[in-house]
Amino acid sequence: MGRYTGPKHRVSRRFAENIWGTRKSPLATKPYKPGSHGRDARRGKMSNYNRGLIEKQKLKFFYQLRERSFRRLYDEASRMPGNTGENLMQLLERRLDNIVYRMGLAPTNRSARQLVSHGHVEVNGKKVDRASYTLSVGDKVAIRTKSKSHIQVQEAAAQKNAGINYVKVDFEKLEGELIQIPKRKDIPMIANERLVIEILSR
Repeated sequence: MGRYTGPKHRVSRRFAENIWGTRKSPLATKPYKPGSHGRDARRGKMSNYNRGLIEKQKLKFFYQLRERSFRRLYDEASRMPGNTGENLMQLLERRLDNIVYRMGLAPTNRSARQLVSHGHVEVNGKKVDRASYTLSVGDKVAIRTKSKSHIQVQEAAAQKNAGINYVKVDFEKLEGELIQIPKRKDIPMIANERLVIEILSR
């Protein structure tokens, strides 16, 4: 599967879960999957393997990854010491596009990816246009001077929505810093990574 660029609401309906936390989710009025059998709770009984596949899809949709990129991150996480699932989530969270979103410098993770790929973001004073760039503790992320008037950046910064403890943000300067490696308990729950690791390790 390539990187998904279609409607977010359609994906949320597919999983019957608002995985992006969008305010105007159709699940508010239709909290079930689409289709004629969407309301039937008895349907959809599945194996652990199928549940793992669904959880993996959630991660791929949220972090906007292709299968090859996701596998590469899993391979890297499995080589690191400690829990592979937590390692994977930490690597996903430390991607540059995700950190720009978590810092509240972009309204959505999709717009954060666009800001990075269009060259509006710098790391430690140097332009970085690679969304998959992995940040280290102490790395400073900033909106480039010529891009600070960007409408999406201004609107996002006005909300002051950085609500995680592993980044520090200055909304006046439109910059921030990764101050610690995120712990699993501090990462907003998106999917059950344990099930994902089980199917990837087969």
